[in-house]
Amino acid sequence: MRAYLGIDGGGTHTRSLLISETGNILGRAVVGPSNVQQISSQALRSTLQQLLNLTFINLPDEIESIASCFGLAGAASAHNKEDIHATLGSLIPVPSEPPKLTSDAHIALVGALGDCPGLMLAAGTGSICLGRDANGIIHQTGGLGAVFDDLGSGFWIGRKAVQMSFQESDGRRPSGPWQSNVLRLLSCNTIEQLQCKLKTGDINNSHVAALAPMVMQLSLEGVSVAADILNNAVRELVAVISTTYGKVKLRTAHLVLVGGLLEQSELLRDQLSAALKIEEPEIQIQKSLMCPIAGAVVIACQESNNNVPNELEQALIALGTDSSVITR
Repeated sequence: MRAYLGIDGGGTHTRSLLISETGNILGRAVVGPSNVQQISSQALRSTLQQLLNLTFINLPDEIESIASCFGLAGAASAHNKEDIHATLGSLIPVPSEPPKLTSDAHIALVGALGDCPGLMLAAGTGSICLGRDANGIIHQTGGLGAVFDDLGSGFWIGRKAVQMSFQESDGRRPSGPWQSNVLRLLSCNTIEQLQCKLKTGDINNSHVAALAPMVMQLSLEGVSVAADILNNAVRELVAVISTTYGKVKLRTAHLVLVGGLLEQSELLRDQLSAALKIEEPEIQIQKSLMCPIAGAVVIACQESNNNVPNELEQALIALGTDSSVITR
């Protein structure tokens, strides 16, 4: 029996799905972040080793070979792709074909649209918009990293919250909800401790991104600065969508929204939908065909035998309602 392994690695979580060619789930697991440009090679190997150990813990004896696809954040522009690829091949504990290495955005696009033209906005810790035109060519806007890009992302929103807390602490802003909430959520007692943890990396991008729900809650409570932050985030996300829409040159285009920030915030989704109706009325938001990790399985299958068995495809589509697989 053949099996397929899909890996979805982002800035906050890394998920696995091992599934047979007939659609039976053989293993799955969730561990920490695996953005290849934000953690060391040693940390990446440790994270993936832990993930695969958990995934293969009850592997049936009748598995003959495994085809795999690793969709890892930052992989598309990583300078050490060959080293990462070599690491992946050494981790799978059973006979396997050479693993496919791609980005988490690519597997999300395949999961969202299949082979159809359209747009996909992914917003979690980071943000990126991909589009596939009528000729199958993929176009990218954004997604160039948290430091200077990934506008409107969870990290972008969380960083604004940290900035507000700093400004409260030194008097640039009047006393308000920012400093106390940020310190509490990031497990710091003082602003000085927060500064130290940010400088040393004890607080990483995923920790900062986890502040985004707090900003949304403050917006709902009527805090005007929080509302402004979300309005600006929506404006940035609409900009990457509009730019990608122009690149794919489709008269009308379906848009799929993926990523933890969008999946977990009805407020942000509603604001984004309302803005798009005004700015880009020819773009229609639709439900994703499959979850991102299912997209990784599809790519693994296509790389191995150029087609996806019907039983497997139906099983992957059915995963769309399983939050333990799709939550980022």
